[in-house]
Amino acid sequence: MTIQLNGSRVAGTRQEQARRLEGLKPVAGVELDALVRVIKASVIPKITQVHTADADGAKSPGIREADVDHLVKAVLGGYEKSAESLLKQHLDAGVGDEKICLELLAPVAARLGSGWLSDDVSFYQVTTGAAQLQSLLRSLDRLRVSIAASAGCGRKVILCGAPGEQHLFGLAMLEFFFRREGWDAISTVGMSRDETLNILKRSPCDLVAFSCSCSGLLDGLASAIQLTRSESIKHDTKIMVGGQLFSDNPDLVSAVGCDAGACDAAEAVRVARSLVDTQHVADA
Repeated sequence: MTIQLNGSRVAGTRQEQARRLEGLKPVAGVELDALVRVIKASVIPKITQVHTADADGAKSPGIREADVDHLVKAVLGGYEKSAESLLKQHLDAGVGDEKICLELLAPVAARLGSGWLSDDVSFYQVTTGAAQLQSLLRSLDRLRVSIAASAGCGRKVILCGAPGEQHLFGLAMLEFFFRREGWDAISTVGMSRDETLNILKRSPCDLVAFSCSCSGLLDGLASAIQLTRSESIKHDTKIMVGGQLFSDNPDLVSAVGCDAGACDAAEAVRVARSLVDTQHVADA
């Protein structure tokens, strides 16, 4: 099965990025494969592109372009305390977790990616900066005095990347958003195919959410979704997929066999809630 997008399986920009990745050489003894995984997983997450199409646009109240600049400098310079302090300032001022993720962390990640592609940011800065962003995302749970996840909503979601998907920052943000709304979120990042299937077979869940950022992964995604439906212990489990790819091409959602799609983590939680609530009403 071949799923095409605008007459081409892989967008030109992705081809250019892939060629650039292949051209990387080992640095300071780091293996090339590991190097490529870090770059692809952390500096070009599709989720960041959704919210930074207009990088110079005005930010919502509470987050200014100067805050993004500040965090970029802190992340690239390795100033962890300064970066975390900025997050805490916004939380104390009443800025929501969602806004911090989508209007602060995501644009910073986009700056890392564009800086690397234009040779304005070194490999060392990109890799350490990406790790810092992952740490900041985890810090939101600790810095937030109260979080919806403490109460729980009785919903369970399993989060998966399409086969070959490397955008771990996007999946980490998706996990954060679901937990923030009280979902029991299980991430399969780092798990093998068999380990993921074992979870589906043994752990009933309301939803399986896939992340896919590249048209070249669509065939593998469709196969993974078909396998998920056949192996899941709960046969009425809903399946959704996220990414700008599906926002730009909504017909792809049904083409790969999903029940719904979302363009970012915030929308994913809202769509998931609607899907699952509708299913519960139908079962009542």
